[in-house]
Amino acid sequence: MFVRVRSGGIWGVEGFPVEVEVDISQGLPSFSVVGLPDNAVKEARERVRAAIKNSGFSFPLKRITVNLSPSDIKKQGTFYDLPMAVGILAATGAVNPQDFVILGELSLDGKVKRVNGILPVLISLKKKGFKKFVIPLENLEEASLVSDVELYGIDTLKETVDFLNGKISLTPRSGNLNLKEEKFSIDLKDVKGQELGKRALEVCAAGLHHLLFVGSAGAGKSMLAKRIVTIAPPLDYEEFLEVAQIYSVAGKPRGAVATRPFQSPHHTSSEVALVGGGNPPKPGAVSLAHKGFLLLDEIAEFPRRSLEALRQPLEDGVVHISRASSYAVFPAEFTLIGTMNPCPCGNYKNPYKVCTCTEREIKNYNSKLSEPIKDRIELKVWLSPLDEESLMNLPESESSEEVRRRVIQAYEIQKERGKVNSRLTNAEVERFVLELMDREAKSLVKEAVNSFKLSARSYFKLLKVVRTVADLEASDTIKDYHVAEALQFITEV
Repeated sequence: MFVRVRSGGIWGVEGFPVEVEVDISQGLPSFSVVGLPDNAVKEARERVRAAIKNSGFSFPLKRITVNLSPSDIKKQGTFYDLPMAVGILAATGAVNPQDFVILGELSLDGKVKRVNGILPVLISLKKKGFKKFVIPLENLEEASLVSDVELYGIDTLKETVDFLNGKISLTPRSGNLNLKEEKFSIDLKDVKGQELGKRALEVCAAGLHHLLFVGSAGAGKSMLAKRIVTIAPPLDYEEFLEVAQIYSVAGKPRGAVATRPFQSPHHTSSEVALVGGGNPPKPGAVSLAHKGFLLLDEIAEFPRRSLEALRQPLEDGVVHISRASSYAVFPAEFTLIGTMNPCPCGNYKNPYKVCTCTEREIKNYNSKLSEPIKDRIELKVWLSPLDEESLMNLPESESSEEVRRRVIQAYEIQKERGKVNSRLTNAEVERFVLELMDREAKSLVKEAVNSFKLSARSYFKLLKVVRTVADLEASDTIKDYHVAEALQFITEV
């Protein structure tokens, strides 16, 4: 007896349709799975056998062969437990799988458990014309972010069989598109002073420019950096779906949250944890920060090899994971925020404490962050600690909500142009920046290029930051004072 059940698989963050073909024939009892299954799929044999028996059905003592088609793509994860069980029961005449796409992991007692990566599978299969899905009840909330499909959440194998046979009815669910934003317990007004750092954070959030804070211990670098999410513009629906798929694959569903992702890995994190990898490949922190922010606190303490691995995603917005038998691409269009001390003791240029480091130690410490990485960071700001009198007497500064209104306004201006400022090409910089500069602004840019000996990359970085500064003022024309402010951020610290 031969039966075909529709299902789906995933590789990287791309889903694809899979046909679970089940053949039951005469011969010695056996259960084999073919079609490039990984270990988790191979182990499904024991879960399926136990789940069928413990759900009150008879497991056929015959030769059972399951083929996962297409057979030239490696199958990973636990998507195939439920479709295998339904296929075996269908081959014995116990159930009719109809035209549903079936996904789910089985426990030994027949309970259907959640699977990782269901969002990209549903989105990919929806594009190919599939509309009706039977999925784990635990995945229903996450899966309902996909519109224009019928989702039936089930809890057990027995319930699945009864539903497919028409003994029970389930109400389909789809399209919960009400995105919400997180409420934060932190606020930009919590930070005393450091007005230049706050302005840099505003420019960073508005144009999604990479940012580096350098300064003595206790200057407020980390405190400032962590508040970036409180002023960042929200994700739109398309951006949200991209982010949600990555988190689905990682097994960390975010729900219907429009707040931009924020990742802050510890400096002891491995290269794989940072950029992704493994077998099968999984997204790293840079991909989990897609469309959001990656904070590397004390960036100089990260291994040099891990930092150098950031070059490609910083430039291209993707991570390519290549292995001998596999290849995957993960989105990684993140905004990097780094903080670092100026020297090993942290007191270089500190007006209130004495630095105990030698010039050689200071030079070696700063060289931990290579020039190619520094060259990709648009905004660099030196933060000095405040004295006691300033800390006690400074007036309360703007709240995150006040700053965020300007950021969102500037971001909307960029969206109307079609691209955020940090991602402008050189040709687009010519069109949206140079052609809209007044004479004084052009003169100041020319003087800055000569004075600071700017490289071509630094020159275009400056112009992108200038465009963001002007957008924060909602000014189409770029003035000389826009250029002057931007110059504060692109000079070496």
